[in-house]
Amino acid sequence: MDKNQHTLKNAIAKLPGYTPAPQTWELIGEKLGEEPLRQALQSLPEYTPAPMVWDAIERKAPGRSRFAGWQYAAAILIAGISGLLVWREVRVTHVYFAQEQFDPRLQVSGEMGTDQHYEQLKAYCETETLVCSSGRYQRLREEFETLHSASSQLQEAIGQYNTEPELMKQLDTIEKQKAAILNEMAKMI
Repeated sequence: MDKNQHTLKNAIAKLPGYTPAPQTWELIGEKLGEEPLRQALQSLPEYTPAPMVWDAIERKAPGRSRFAGWQYAAAILIAGISGLLVWREVRVTHVYFAQEQFDPRLQVSGEMGTDQHYEQLKAYCETETLVCSSGRYQRLREEFETLHSASSQLQEAIGQYNTEPELMKQLDTIEKQKAAILNEMAKMI
């Protein structure tokens, strides 16, 4: 039988399908309820198979596995560990904030005093061209304008809210250098 099992399966698969009429099922149901069939069923002997027969049937049943219990336990364990890891990740989220006091000494005022004085010297030089056209005065003017450009860039870096006192120190140093150059330019005039 084992040798020809595939032949039997193929032959069964080739059998045509048939669906009986609904009245047929009703007739069968009525016949099952008749007295001769009930008496015949009661006269059948009872038989209880040995437990090892049920074990063999259970092992061969499709979709059942000996390790099904272990597979369910392993799946529950993996799901539990995953849930703990996700819960731990969500729980670890922190929000930090800080509050800083506004220090007006660290803020840059709009226009620097040295720039205003430079504009006055520049206006005066337009009338007095002899001193302002000398080479030394021109070098001092170029150096002042370079420092003025550096000061503007530093003020942009500082922005509206200065959070780095070191930038203010650098700006103060640049302004002192601009004032020293402006004094030398004023002495020449």
